Amino acid sequence: MSDNNNEINKNKKPVEEKTVKKAGQFLIDYARNECNLFSNSQNKPYVSIWRNGHWENWGVNSSEFSDFLRSLYYNETKKGLNKNTLEDAISTIAAAAVFDGYKKEVHLRVAQEDKIIYIDLCNKDWQILRISNGGWSVVDTAPVTFTRTSNMKPLPKPMGGNGIKKLLKYININESELVLLAGWMSMALQAGDGAYPVLMINGPAGSGKSSACRFIRALIDPNKADLISQPSVSNMPIAASNCHILSIDNVSNVSPQISDALCKISTGDHQIMRELYTTNKEVVMSFKKPVMLNGIPEMGKRSDLASRSLKLTLNKIVDRKTEAATWAAFNEDAPSIFKGLLDGQVMALANYDNIELDNMTRMADFCKWATATHGAYDWSETAFIDAYTKNVKASYADSLESSPFATAIQSMCENRAGFYGRPLELLNLIEINYASDKVVRSPTWVKSPKGVIEQLDRHEESFEAVGIVYKKYK
Repeated sequence: MSDNNNEINKNKKPVEEKTVKKAGQFLIDYARNECNLFSNSQNKPYVSIWRNGHWENWGVNSSEFSDFLRSLYYNETKKGLNKNTLEDAISTIAAAAVFDGYKKEVHLRVAQEDKIIYIDLCNKDWQILRISNGGWSVVDTAPVTFTRTSNMKPLPKPMGGNGIKKLLKYININESELVLLAGWMSMALQAGDGAYPVLMINGPAGSGKSSACRFIRALIDPNKADLISQPSVSNMPIAASNCHILSIDNVSNVSPQISDALCKISTGDHQIMRELYTTNKEVVMSFKKPVMLNGIPEMGKRSDLASRSLKLTLNKIVDRKTEAATWAAFNEDAPSIFKGLLDGQVMALANYDNIELDNMTRMADFCKWATATHGAYDWSETAFIDAYTKNVKASYADSLESSPFATAIQSMCENRAGFYGRPLELLNLIEINYASDKVVRSPTWVKSPKGVIEQLDRHEESFEAVGIVYKKYK
């Protein structure tokens, strides 16, 4: 009896291996024959699947593609799929995408080619907005390739009149600042060569800072995770790579390291990271994304961040409504607000090359793009640049006030014609005449000539904004 059982067990194993091999080969053959396999410039594998009359593009290693394969196998066999079989099949499909497939760049939400903007509506039909200098339209196919994450949500369907002024119903700013907000949102809805400014929203308690960020994001890059807690510097690239807008909520402190990371993300960055802790394989992460954050007024206290930012201070909300009522009203207005933004994009594409500005800041591309939208909103050609120049100067002033050393330099320049001498002489002069003993004894006070130079270099742009010129001599 024992010998017979052993014979039965011996016969089972080859049958199971044959079944597993058949299932895995079925998935691989389907992917090769029925799907388009490709990879991007960083050799990340993707698959394009024809479903319900349209193509869908997913990462080969995404949960969405795994779910598709499970569904495919179940519909074919009415059986579940073994986990190891699925993983082995996906590994083979990934290799085929990288080594046998074609190369194609993949985009999240927004792409731009040959002065034409494409925006993924993220609807169930995978339709795309095509925007040119002659107008915008909803199309089924485009020369660019979009993929999605499971958290991405559909944009509103653009319709109605130009509703850009309806933003003031939901973002509690002064009407004179609408040109700034519309300019930032317009910049975020394109993917040209220019850097994105960091949008910083602050204000007193009860001014709706988090809600304002949610409304803004719902019109550009709707997402289930519309606001995230402040990530660490090491996790910032991962957070940025999975969305079009990096939106950070309730920021209480912006360290120098976080400030540098935000500047890199908004202007464009490339980082080499280890793909897995168990291997030494490195991958390059390249990204340039709009950044939006809300929190305390001192968020942009570093000069380099101040020069790359747009700061909006919200007013306290007086007439409060329930969350449900507010969002119901917003969802009614969103289609016309979004249409207003698209009208601005058309105008920007038509006018950008003809815009000439004398007083552009470091964010020159942003200044030109936002200015080029003016015809869609009946604003004067200088309305944006005038408002933005004033905004940046205010940010520089805030940056100086956050630094005891910079504040002391300002006080010195207000009381004497200037200074010429060595860094140590400048430090002694300030400590004796323009800084309190309490400030001088604080741990953050400058301690050396090298520290003086570092402070002057860091705040050079902010000093220039308030009329203080700093030069080094050998």
